[in-house]
Amino acid sequence: MLARKLPSIFGLVLVLTTGLATQNREPLYICVNDTATINLGMGFTICDAIPTEALTNRLDKDHLQRRPGALITKVIDAGVAQLAGLQPDDVVYRIGGVNVDNKEAATIQLQRIERTADTVVNFLRDGRPYLVRVRQP
Repeated sequence: MLARKLPSIFGLVLVLTTGLATQNREPLYICVNDTATINLGMGFTICDAIPTEALTNRLDKDHLQRRPGALITKVIDAGVAQLAGLQPDDVVYRIGGVNVDNKEAATIQLQRIERTADTVVNFLRDGRPYLVRVRQP
């Protein structure tokens, strides 16, 4: 297991993954439609994610994961999401230990993040699982 440290306004943020992210340019997830939502000052925009044929073709060969979730389409500079290491094309699939399979479920869970406690956000980047700890500003 690989552990990476990313800078954060909260001190140290630890990112764990079961493998190294690839530099693949072909999208593995896309938005269900063009409707996206901005989440509660966390500094990113999401939409409902659906896997692409590229992901389906690479699942077994590259040992990638497919999960329902919310696709990050934009990350605001110096926002909580960027400082935690989240990036566009990441797929958020669990927040605070609760699986989220769309933008509405993700929004509900993000509203539950308290200012006094760190919350784990699990996501896929290039089909590989990661996690970060975030706290509302």
